[in-house]
Amino acid sequence: MVQISFITVIGQILLPMALVIRLGRGMCRNRAEWLIHTISVAAYLALIAVAGIWLLVPWYLPYGFAILASAAAAASWRRCNRSFPHPEGRLKAGFRIGSYLALAVFCTGILIWSLSGHRPTLEPPVPLASPLKNGTYYVANGGYSILINPHMKTLAQRPLSAYQAQSYALDIVRLDRFGRRADGWWPADLWRYHIFAEPVYAPCAGVVVRVEDRLPDLTPPERDAQHPAGNYVLLECREADVLLAHLMRSSLSVRPGDRVQTGQRIGQVGNSGLSTEPHLHLHAQHHSTAENFLAAPPLPLQIDGRTPVRNSRFSSKLN
Repeated sequence: MVQISFITVIGQILLPMALVIRLGRGMCRNRAEWLIHTISVAAYLALIAVAGIWLLVPWYLPYGFAILASAAAAASWRRCNRSFPHPEGRLKAGFRIGSYLALAVFCTGILIWSLSGHRPTLEPPVPLASPLKNGTYYVANGGYSILINPHMKTLAQRPLSAYQAQSYALDIVRLDRFGRRADGWWPADLWRYHIFAEPVYAPCAGVVVRVEDRLPDLTPPERDAQHPAGNYVLLECREADVLLAHLMRSSLSVRPGDRVQTGQRIGQVGNSGLSTEPHLHLHAQHHSTAENFLAAPPLPLQIDGRTPVRNSRFSSKLN
């Protein structure tokens, strides 16, 4: 799970607000400058909407920025080509326009890179049912680009290859009706996270291969690097193994060798292992009999026929 940082606050809240205000209050010499300025702001807002992780504030904030930016662009258009309050040299004007153009090109390139992660690998995805069935859920990390899924670094960095099974993993939290994943920005109380203690159901029919159920649930942002998966259930489902991790201590209702059916309750979401806050980690991988099963090659997955990536949302109910 990506830790929410001061940089996130700046990049996804303060900077977009500053850019929108600048767009609305700025003047331009001609329509071409207005267009370049508007495109640069739009490119930045599109980038953070796709690649940004929306946990501190609700997922719909980018739509609010888009509305404000549209109003700012309209206001700027009405003032465009009017007299400047003081003479401006060509060098200063050229620097300003160049900075707009550089921002537009940079953000567009990173946006394309991020969107490339919405396309799965060439391997057929493992079809899974939703392991959560009691509300609306948000994918904080997921996809096939490192820009939208930090788990991908286990494929890119050789020292992390022992954990490559999680390369296409999802990190999932639950949202309330206001789009918040917790009561507060980053509370220490686990019960203030809406997904904590949420029942977890088998996403496929298969056999329980491994479990861990004894590790404590940690107070955010404490983490246990010695046990990355924390409490978990590893299922062997047809062509793949499926891991559900960071589960609640003593919540598992299955043991190795048990045969489970799709939709059968197997545990509860916790905050054990290498986790900064309560969430469900889900990934698929090739079968492995090795002690370090996380070294197996990863497999892409689908949930209820969809390919989840960062900022995907889905709702699921008990039948």
